[in-house]
Amino acid sequence: MNVNLNRPAEETIDNVLNGLASQEEAAQVATWFSTPEGQLYLSQSMEKDLARLSKGCEDLAVDHRIPSEVMYGRIMKRIRTKRIRRLCVRVAAVLLPFLLIGGIFFQLNSRVNLLGGADYEEVYIPKGERVQFMFQDGSKAYINADSKIRYPKQFGLLDRKIFLEGEAYFVVTPNANRPFVVEMEKTSICVLGTSFNVAAYPEEAYIYVSLDEGKITMVSAAKKNNYLNPGEKLIYDKHTDSCTIIKVADTKSASLWKNDVITFKNASLQEVIKALNRWYDVPFVVDDPRAHTYSYTFTSENTLLEKVLLDLEKIAPVRFTYKDDTVRVSVK
Repeated sequence: MNVNLNRPAEETIDNVLNGLASQEEAAQVATWFSTPEGQLYLSQSMEKDLARLSKGCEDLAVDHRIPSEVMYGRIMKRIRTKRIRRLCVRVAAVLLPFLLIGGIFFQLNSRVNLLGGADYEEVYIPKGERVQFMFQDGSKAYINADSKIRYPKQFGLLDRKIFLEGEAYFVVTPNANRPFVVEMEKTSICVLGTSFNVAAYPEEAYIYVSLDEGKITMVSAAKKNNYLNPGEKLIYDKHTDSCTIIKVADTKSASLWKNDVITFKNASLQEVIKALNRWYDVPFVVDDPRAHTYSYTFTSENTLLEKVLLDLEKIAPVRFTYKDDTVRVSVK
């Protein structure tokens, strides 16, 4: 059995983390925290004990209905108050020796963003393109055309927060101690580990969220929580700050775009044009207003623009003429 003679006793480490240690013990433990073994121990300890759940996402850990919203609110307020007080005491006990020794805090911060102030990267996906990439925690994001995403180079200790304008599909790596948060205009989504599609284009009046797996809490501008279960779709009205949740037969149809499949269900001509403009980066001109009286339902795996336009002409007596990099719409 190998014993690390440089590692302080477990009781000494606990005393330091609980703010009960002497100055000599704090210095000893802080020195050990500067080693790879100590850094790993501290990172795991702080994740386990100090960041059980980020504020506003506690409801995701509850697997049953709360009989009283008032009682639940009071309980969670007390939990948050105690957690914040315990966090302040324990972080002070840990970080003060680090600051005295110098440099060790920055070694830890390079592993876990303790202060949550990492630089953000911003990526814009232009019309006609779609991309897929992976975050540092293993979570995946499929980003649709004409969308913008901001994400930190390094996720913080308490959460994994990104910012979205446009449409994306997320497959989030589960982590009960560090919720994944998607910030959007006037609202945000908080998850622990799940798969969902969100369409939040700035110029649109609504935000659409479709949940395939897991649990979601969507927080509105008024700080009201809305809970979404698998197989449900949430429609958020930006103007009224209200949410409507509906049950849908197939939530996965909302994210078929990531597999290069175009689909419409009872979509107006205006919705079709807007989607195809983003998909192909081609302008549409409607020459006859009567064309707006028709709606479209179809799915196509052939994403050649000319073929899609022919499919649309089979649904309604509307002609789509693609010429000089422009599509003109008229009634037959």
